[in-house]
Amino acid sequence: MDWTYREIHRQPQTFRETLHALNAEKNRFFSFLEESFDEFIFTGCGTSYNLSLTAAHLWQSIAYIPARGVPASEVFLFPQGILLPARRYLFFAISRSGETTETVKALEFFASSCTGKTVGVTCEPHSTLAQRAESALVFPSAHEESVVMTQSFSTMLLGLLFGALTSQKREAILSPLPEMVERSLLHEEKTVQDLASSSHFHKFIFLGNGPYYGIAWEGSLKLKEMSLAPTETFHFLEFRHGPKSIVDEHTLIVALTSSSAFSYEKEVLQEMVGLGASIFHLGAQSLSLPRTTEILFGEAGKEDPLRLILDVVFLQLLGYFRAKHQGLNPDEPRHLTKVVKL
Repeated sequence: MDWTYREIHRQPQTFRETLHALNAEKNRFFSFLEESFDEFIFTGCGTSYNLSLTAAHLWQSIAYIPARGVPASEVFLFPQGILLPARRYLFFAISRSGETTETVKALEFFASSCTGKTVGVTCEPHSTLAQRAESALVFPSAHEESVVMTQSFSTMLLGLLFGALTSQKREAILSPLPEMVERSLLHEEKTVQDLASSSHFHKFIFLGNGPYYGIAWEGSLKLKEMSLAPTETFHFLEFRHGPKSIVDEHTLIVALTSSSAFSYEKEVLQEMVGLGASIFHLGAQSLSLPRTTEILFGEAGKEDPLRLILDVVFLQLLGYFRAKHQGLNPDEPRHLTKVVKL
């Protein structure tokens, strides 16, 4: 059994360990929240940038403070479009290894040029990022041997979500997560494997709105990294404005529906089915559309913040099983390394 599969399947246990650590030491983990800030900046590269997009949306919607997710290289290459001299920022630099060149450089640039506080988010406690940030959110239980990020992404997202939520909501929303992932994997893994093993699909489109947009990008990246499949990512309604021209009977649309925008999202998917596409739907309500494969989460899974993590687990499996179907080794993705250094 390869590392990628093991680490996808280890996520329920990793979530238990992470939630235990966060609950036991939440005051130490999140002491920086006692201060006031004008804006939150989340930054990273690749998968960590996708995480930044989702984390920024969540923190702004929960804390009512402006938040942005940006690629780490933009912070030091084009800071004028991101950072303003009159504002005080809480700056989150995200890197699984804590050694990604652009992310470390972005942290150092911010510390030397801007007003605010830095937080390193990583899985490696002795990394450069953890040592140079003023505060650190470190998740060693999510350490990975694989090149492709799986449990590290979902665990760092869990940690950032924990920090954004109030104490009462943390318990209500997050405590069911490990059991829900275990149960869903038991019942739905074969669904993903069967879909990923189809030779019918040549194009893969990922759609997500709001906080799901970053998750859609992450699902697209997992499929591309592991199986070398051509993928594209859009907001639901944006896909109608030109990109839908590529849809045909060989297109699989991976749809991450939300609670608040479901009626709009379903309308887009109805149109795409009419154009010949098939749908892989992850959500809380059934689409009731032809040529649609669905994984629906139960009552607890109707909470959008929880469903973000549930969705990503199955998107990881989609990439993994597609790679196996293609005869590729998910542990050795082409051209990729575990840590990107310039």
